Amino acid sequence: MAGVSLSEISALLYTMLYLAVVGVILSIIYGIAELFSRDRVIKIFDGKYAFVFIGSEGFYGKIRVPPRGGGGFEVVFPPEGIENPVSLLAFLVENYHETGDRKFMEEAEELLEDFKRKGVLPKDFSLDNVRIDPWAPPSLVSRKVFSQELGNLSAILIFKRTLSREELEERWKELRRLYHPGIFARFKRRVYNGLAYVKDKISAAVSKTTGTFIATLTPELKTGVESVEKKIVSGIGAIYDALLENSIGRLITVEVQDIDGQVRRYQGVLREYSNNYIAVYDINFIVRLVAKFRGARPQGPPIPQLKLHGLHMSESLHLGVRELSLSDGKASFKLVNSSNEPVRVLKVVVDGSEVATSRVLFPGEGLSVSAAASSNEPAIEVTYEVCREADVIWPRAKVKVVGLGDYPPAVLRSILEMVRRR
Repeated sequence: MAGVSLSEISALLYTMLYLAVVGVILSIIYGIAELFSRDRVIKIFDGKYAFVFIGSEGFYGKIRVPPRGGGGFEVVFPPEGIENPVSLLAFLVENYHETGDRKFMEEAEELLEDFKRKGVLPKDFSLDNVRIDPWAPPSLVSRKVFSQELGNLSAILIFKRTLSREELEERWKELRRLYHPGIFARFKRRVYNGLAYVKDKISAAVSKTTGTFIATLTPELKTGVESVEKKIVSGIGAIYDALLENSIGRLITVEVQDIDGQVRRYQGVLREYSNNYIAVYDINFIVRLVAKFRGARPQGPPIPQLKLHGLHMSESLHLGVRELSLSDGKASFKLVNSSNEPVRVLKVVVDGSEVATSRVLFPGEGLSVSAAASSNEPAIEVTYEVCREADVIWPRAKVKVVGLGDYPPAVLRSILEMVRRR
């Protein structure tokens, strides 16, 4: 090796050894990072059907959480919620004719039967009716929610009333484990938080070490190491939060920016938290609906105020128009809560004239309304709210944990003892 000095060989060997050590450390970090590659909150809903509210739209479907998604996920609509299903059938039929592959036609036939069974398409519809129309709107079977969109995400909800008996039983088992975790569950939690702590410390150490060393590398190696560090070390983030950790399984009060933009306080049981999300169970979630009447006749069931994809939401009518009378261009009537649950009336619109009101009506109670009317059967539109028990995941940016909703047993005992001493 003529022309190569001993000092240059030593420097080369030192560089190779350093890179090997950095590679081992980064491999360890990567292995630990795999445990945290799926957000630990959103993965609770993985494989479950839920409502997802983004901006002014809602989506219903099965939640799918891919590894290393950065908090992103996908909502897969049920077959009855597929948008423009004929376009999907046309795509499959076209591929069959172009390729001759029978699997495309078999999939089309299977989907068509399912669409008919669920009332999506008429019973007499056949694949012979399918025509390739380039101007037809494309089919849509899912909504991908990327990590960059989390700022527009309002909430992810599973309403208790949508669960089957088996799902309800599994949910209660989960709640029992949450309220009274066993020894193994507590040990697993401590190990998980311990790994999170180790991961954070190693990430910080490697970032500091590589920051000094990167300056000595060639441009090619420098770019490679910086890229690996950015993806594996910097992208993982901290997980442990002491003030939330001691409230797992406890009743908490949260303040949220709700799906309608209002700031509200809710109360429920803290299920889990992460950098991106917080999960709270047993929330009495407020749902806003709009009911329409022509005179005293309901014009169909109430509809949610937000546009909903993936599901045709059906609610029973909670309100009725009673004692309608018309006199001197004014309509007078009584708005009665005909359901077995309380509702909160927000506003009433009669033939375009708004009557501002805000009142809670318990079952059987009524509200007298008087407004200008331009017809014998005025168009009446009522905006109101009902509560639905739900398990909710909120983005951390939209929720603030105000405090506990009840005393922990140890704290309660100490307070009662203090009171007795007085």
